[in-house]
Amino acid sequence: MLVFCKRLALIERYGDKLRYNQAMNIPKELQPTGTMDVTLPKGATVSLSVCHPTFSLWEGNPAVFDYGKKPVLNYKGEACFAELVILRLLCEQGWDGIWVETYGGTHYLRTMPNEWKLSSEHVPIPEDKEKLLQNIWKTAQTTACFDVLAWHNGQILFCEAKRTGKDRFTDAQVRFIEGAIACKVSPESLLVVEWTGVLSK
Repeated sequence: MLVFCKRLALIERYGDKLRYNQAMNIPKELQPTGTMDVTLPKGATVSLSVCHPTFSLWEGNPAVFDYGKKPVLNYKGEACFAELVILRLLCEQGWDGIWVETYGGTHYLRTMPNEWKLSSEHVPIPEDKEKLLQNIWKTAQTTACFDVLAWHNGQILFCEAKRTGKDRFTDAQVRFIEGAIACKVSPESLLVVEWTGVLSK
């Protein structure tokens, strides 16, 4: 009863945005629990869905490569960065997708990287998804991107991983949001994942 009442309160507060994300078949860990207002470079304000999952921190042997102490999480016994945990959750729900890593060039990843170069982990993506990204980057005049691009049954979802209390949007990411919306990506397809990492008890 308590869970039902909490969900009802969220629907009453955020209305159509929560219903839209439910219809997108998003895994329960990534179901929105609120919204975030972002002011875009041209002055408009957009409201993005936000979820607040809790992930387990990795406590096994150190990862082969961690981008210089980037937090590593435990996803079903596998050491993963938050971006890959989000991608794994979506793929288990029937989505396809990639982690878009733009550090030192643009790379599309589905596995943990082993070195800075990233070339061995780079994977191809469908032509229409590549075209969408290129159009957004051209429009936004940046190669910044939300961390995860996923697609399922004609739907598109961009997810940006932000560690609670640690990360915030960069100016380039805000330009990406504006560019994506200009390229007909619905604001409901831009999800902010504010995650918290915990140690096992």
